[in-house]
Amino acid sequence: MDELTFRQLKESKYYEPKITDVITDYKMMLDLVADAVSVTEKGYDTVIDSVMFNFLLKYFKHGIDLIDKHIEETVVKMRMIVDANNKNIDALNAIKFYDIKHADGIRGNFGIWDKRAYIVFIFHKESEQPDQTLWSNSKELVDKQQTLFDKMWDLAIPLSVRNKELKYQQVPQYRDTLSNSSEVKGEISNVVQQCREELLIISSVRILNLLLLASDFLTQVSVLLKRGVKIRILCDSLDTDIENKFNFINSLKLGNELQYGYSNQFNKFNELVLISDGKTMLRSILQPSKEFMVHLSTNEAEVLVQEILFEKSWNEIKSLDVVNSN
Repeated sequence: MDELTFRQLKESKYYEPKITDVITDYKMMLDLVADAVSVTEKGYDTVIDSVMFNFLLKYFKHGIDLIDKHIEETVVKMRMIVDANNKNIDALNAIKFYDIKHADGIRGNFGIWDKRAYIVFIFHKESEQPDQTLWSNSKELVDKQQTLFDKMWDLAIPLSVRNKELKYQQVPQYRDTLSNSSEVKGEISNVVQQCREELLIISSVRILNLLLLASDFLTQVSVLLKRGVKIRILCDSLDTDIENKFNFINSLKLGNELQYGYSNQFNKFNELVLISDGKTMLRSILQPSKEFMVHLSTNEAEVLVQEILFEKSWNEIKSLDVVNSN
């Protein structure tokens, strides 16, 4: 985004011009956030992962205080969804005027103010501060992401409830640590083969290569495409070998095409999340010990949260594709 466009946006309180663009200037990013606080009239909705939360506490604490003050003095409502855990719960409890809810496994961040403007801070790997910001006042994109936020908000739990969960360390879902990749492949194979309508996968390239492409995953995917199953796969970076394999499958014209995308927003992303038919979710995390912690769930709320997070990231990369093509 150039200075002229940014100035036009500021002067119009971010109503005009209608634009979806990427900001790379760090000062401009911070100015945009500060302005967003001052021009918000009704409400600000945000989803924040650990990377974004750490940035706010370390580099933008005054911004949080500014928002608190603005909320206290106006009728603006601030809704935040965050993965509350033992590391950040004290800081979250100290925030005064936000309405905060918890959801497991949040990746990435986004914010929507007054249901008319959308912002995402993009952190490249190992970055503590954002390298880019995707900003849009496109009604189509804002409406899509607002719908996703509202669904997440309905599924998330109040911070007061999360405080109790952390206190008593309730762990209602099955978890297991597997010592070898063959056991993980077996779990993945079972979930994939049971899929009838849609398969969503978000994964690091490393794990996708290690656990999927080294097995009969491509054969299983081909069978699903023949059945008419919709398949979308999202990775943390471009891998030309993976892309070539998927292009080859699509060239066979089996039925539906496999859709493949990638994003550099997943900072230190070292896991795989697989969602089958919106009913079953498998989450596999590669530990420093090289073992895999696998979490398998059919809990409706937990599965839907992961599905929404996938759609959020998918919508963003498609919007960026449009920006880059112009």
